[in-house]
Amino acid sequence: MKNLSLSTKVLIGVFAGIFLGLFFGEGVGWLSIAGDIFIGLLQMTVLPYIMFSLIVNIGRLDMETGKRIIKFGLIFLSLLLAIGMFYLIILPMAFPDWGSGNFYSNDFIKESPPFDVVKLYIPANPFESLSDNVVPAVVLFSIFIGLGLMKLPNKEALLKPLDVLTDGINQVNKMIVKITPIGVFSIAAGVVSKLSWADLSRLQGYLLVYLLAVILITFLVLPYVISIFTPYSSKIIFKITRSTLITIFATGKIIVVFPQLIENIKEIIQSEENTTKKMQDEVDIIMPLAYPFPNLGTFMIFIFVPFAAWYSGNSLNFSDYPIFLSSTLLSSFVAPITGLPFTLGMLEIPLETFQLFVVSTVLTDRIRVVLGAFHLIALTLLTISASGGMIKFKKKKFTQAIVVISITTVVSIIGMRTLLENSMKNIPTNLEIVNSFKIISPQQNFKIIEKATKNPNPKWKGENTLSRIKRRNQLRVGYYKNAMPFSYKNKDSIMVGYGIDLAHQLAADLNVSLEFVPISPGNLIQNMNKDYYDIVMSDIFLSSKYAEKIELSKPYLNVSLALLTPKENTMFDDFDTTSKLDTFTISYIERGEIAKEFLSYFSKGGAYSVPEIHDFFKINNNRKDSIKIDAHLTSAERASALTISHQKYKVVNPLPYHLNNALVFPIARDNVWRRYIDKWIDFRTKDGVFQRVYDQWILGKEFKKEQETWSIYENILKPKWDTFKNDTIIPKNSGVQKEKKSE
Repeated sequence: MKNLSLSTKVLIGVFAGIFLGLFFGEGVGWLSIAGDIFIGLLQMTVLPYIMFSLIVNIGRLDMETGKRIIKFGLIFLSLLLAIGMFYLIILPMAFPDWGSGNFYSNDFIKESPPFDVVKLYIPANPFESLSDNVVPAVVLFSIFIGLGLMKLPNKEALLKPLDVLTDGINQVNKMIVKITPIGVFSIAAGVVSKLSWADLSRLQGYLLVYLLAVILITFLVLPYVISIFTPYSSKIIFKITRSTLITIFATGKIIVVFPQLIENIKEIIQSEENTTKKMQDEVDIIMPLAYPFPNLGTFMIFIFVPFAAWYSGNSLNFSDYPIFLSSTLLSSFVAPITGLPFTLGMLEIPLETFQLFVVSTVLTDRIRVVLGAFHLIALTLLTISASGGMIKFKKKKFTQAIVVISITTVVSIIGMRTLLENSMKNIPTNLEIVNSFKIISPQQNFKIIEKATKNPNPKWKGENTLSRIKRRNQLRVGYYKNAMPFSYKNKDSIMVGYGIDLAHQLAADLNVSLEFVPISPGNLIQNMNKDYYDIVMSDIFLSSKYAEKIELSKPYLNVSLALLTPKENTMFDDFDTTSKLDTFTISYIERGEIAKEFLSYFSKGGAYSVPEIHDFFKINNNRKDSIKIDAHLTSAERASALTISHQKYKVVNPLPYHLNNALVFPIARDNVWRRYIDKWIDFRTKDGVFQRVYDQWILGKEFKKEQETWSIYENILKPKWDTFKNDTIIPKNSGVQKEKKSE
């Protein structure tokens, strides 16, 4: 092992960690603690190194050199980002035709946190910026201190001690780098042990296309760009930087090996005969200056935006790309976890898709930083070569690059599209997912009454509803037939949904069977008062009309009102547009007072009652109909579910804020029964039943009683060993032993 290079040791550490994570699974998850310690040790020297290095090198810089570095740096940064924009435009062509709707997300009612440009870039308190690792603010502070020292006559009295301190910090970093193989081993084992293959399978389109982008740009495009303009060869660059790039991949952070990366670039510059000490010193200025700006690693992560649009059935149009690219450019100045929601919101792509991105960061963070690091290498080498007068445009190399890159890119996109077409066939769409959900609660015996009828067993004199339910041994539940996700029939024609699930739980708690009785559209109040149902478990809004005429339980779910409208309809996209419309019409089901409240914000809006939701789709799709309905008013929760089965529709809220309401259970008029239901709601809310049911039927997160983890040991070796033992070892009390004893 002593004769192995650091890069080889790091590679061994990575693969050993991956193998250990796959072999033992979550059993070695604790190793991630050792990985965090390693990252912390690396990170502790980085910001002080950047700060002191910038102060020293800018302080010794003359104004002319500074202007030259900034000019060439901006030119080549623009060139690299233009390359990124080109690939952001063409790589989405790799996504095949594949549609899916959108589950509801709580992000619908959340406000995105504002982008605090002041805190990010302005060092109002430099010490706070240092403690919070706000790199752009620290860099700006260091630049100002360096500029302040630039013209002082006695500046060397400060700069020389800072020089020594910077060298000392660099030595500390080199000491820590020696344990990199152990550190990356721990990180790899911890990360792999926690991977969720089920989630990652749904992300394969994004992961594969992003990986393609990183490979093409890191190993083909950027090396060609460097070789076209500079004297540095790709072979030398990769030879010198490979151990650093592997470490960056393993840690998922550029900043932790920043000093090491700077030393690598200086070594690359030294490999050419015509380089000067001044060019090497400029690396200490350019690298920290370039770090806060967008890099291609972060820039290309925004390929997730066209993926999210494609995945949710809202593929970007050509006219969307100016907004997409401009918002990406702005968002790439911050971490993707902050910038992506902004871009998704700008393009009205469902924010729930962002949850998929969060899952993907387990892998993409490590891929992203490799491209980001090579972006910094390319930008620094290009800028230094231009500043030092070593730039030379090689026409022959440029022509070769255009041919090779074009052919490789086209073939890669076609190949990736073919691969995804085949692999995505096995991944269920959201419609298939929602149709495969099963009841979470203990399933009770039930029967479905085809037509709404009065309870065949009237109450005895003085009998309350709860007593009758116990006497009949049946709970009579009212439901709407086509009210996804609250009550609907799945692919196997089984009645399921949020309300149906809760009905099974209530029946289980009462230890009775179920009778599901359909609600006739428009007859809920009448049927409720005629003893058709013990309880109605569907999406019933709390309203003054219902409160006056029927008995209601306490609210069990808060919802936000929204409109369901065709995707091409832009009239409801914002409040200003909607309020200025000459006229528009929305439909509603039975909730006239709710529609009236909604339309109170729009003086020229009208409302039209429809018996069932399919009537809205029928009228909307029939262009010859005299009635024109622009949108349907319902809860955002139900509207989101309807986009899954009707993928040409979207959910919008034209108001500048969210108009909320609550769902309740209409129940038989009976004080004993009402008190029981209210207490049942409290109890089952506190023990998590309502939340589990909500997570599955509303948010689309399938409930599993036991989250199984996978590992080679648990899933392959242990079962085989158990089988081997059972087949070869004779139990102590078997008949064979008795025969032996008798012999």
